[in-house]
Amino acid sequence: MLLPMRLIFQEMAAEKVRLSLLILAVAWATLCIATMLTVGEGLRQGVIRSSESGNGKLIYLTGGYATINSSNFYIGKALQLTSEDLKVIKALPSVKHAQLSAIWDEQANYKDHSTWQEPLAVYPGYQALTGLKIVPGGRWFNPLDIKEQRKVIILGESAAISLFNESNNFDWMNPPKLKVDPVGRKIKLGSEEFIVIGLIKRSSANIERGIPLNESLFIPFTTWKRFHQNSAISAINIELMANADRKQVAKTVKQVIARKYGASIEDDKLLQVEDMLLKQKTIRQFLIGLQGFLGIIGLVTVGVAGIGIANVMYATVKRSTKDIGVRMAIGATPITIRLHYLTQSLFTMSVGGGMGLGLTYFLMLLIQAFPLAGNDLYDELGQPTPELSLPIVGLIILALGLVGILAAWFPANRAALITPLEALQSE
Repeated sequence: MLLPMRLIFQEMAAEKVRLSLLILAVAWATLCIATMLTVGEGLRQGVIRSSESGNGKLIYLTGGYATINSSNFYIGKALQLTSEDLKVIKALPSVKHAQLSAIWDEQANYKDHSTWQEPLAVYPGYQALTGLKIVPGGRWFNPLDIKEQRKVIILGESAAISLFNESNNFDWMNPPKLKVDPVGRKIKLGSEEFIVIGLIKRSSANIERGIPLNESLFIPFTTWKRFHQNSAISAINIELMANADRKQVAKTVKQVIARKYGASIEDDKLLQVEDMLLKQKTIRQFLIGLQGFLGIIGLVTVGVAGIGIANVMYATVKRSTKDIGVRMAIGATPITIRLHYLTQSLFTMSVGGGMGLGLTYFLMLLIQAFPLAGNDLYDELGQPTPELSLPIVGLIILALGLVGILAAWFPANRAALITPLEALQSE
């Protein structure tokens, strides 16, 4: 038997005031759950973008100290990595790319200003490894810089501000802007004069040792080696193949370097291996949990609207008892009666949910229109933008549907159990 849609809308019209308020309640509940989920998703994606840039996907390898006596090592002896170790690591099948780095152990100075970070010596391939970008007008290191051991330097934006701005007062909401073009200017590392050839595009990424990319300084590796001939390198940054077992590769790297130096492969302190991607798992799990918690809060709001729908359905069933009895007397089945009230509930949820999703969409556009770029806190979080994605919309529709069905099920079941005799005896 087909559902009497005209009768359904007539019954809803009889409760138009209550249903109008319920539709508004559902719209508000949908706005709440959608906003919470979209903001949570935007924050999660922003943090992922921030953490995966820079050295976020790399394995960071540094030397340590022996804790086990071996043929060439005694307890307390330090292991110092060399450029030859890079060849050994690159030979491993799961390693896609690897780069050396070393620290120039002096701060940069310009007049009476200085940086708090020491420059990092790298090869040109370090740019592709970390994904850093150079502001137009400057450049990254080229082969001639490496071959001729040129005294050139590249600055992060915050490092350039520290060196060249007259005042560096910090403010999260209104961070200082670089007031000069540093390219072509000369700064000093100790007694040596370097020419600035590039400025790194502002980013929330970190590089090795947790240094913010904005605070970093880079010089050619061969230039560092020219002035530090007998010094050990600082670290090896390793990029793995996409499907590599990261824990197994880290274990293998430790073993091959230990064998190369004649140390014990069981010594866990001989080499320090930090997998930056695996360190992020806890943060990502927390963000997923936070998003789930926000979703539960929004679902409770939808549930409250569902209780209101159930109350209206009960009132409608009580008022329409005689009509239900007549319909059953002329052939309506219990299933048809249940579908009658389930349709009313789902229609109410659909109208309110559609209004709520529409409001959420316009709210997202409003948030995106705010000029947040350049705010340090916003940049540090990876420039999170609320995202009303299809999975979130699908999840909201599913939640609204389930709440709508649950809200109407008991009133609909009550209506389906009414007998024609009971209907005729009702007031």
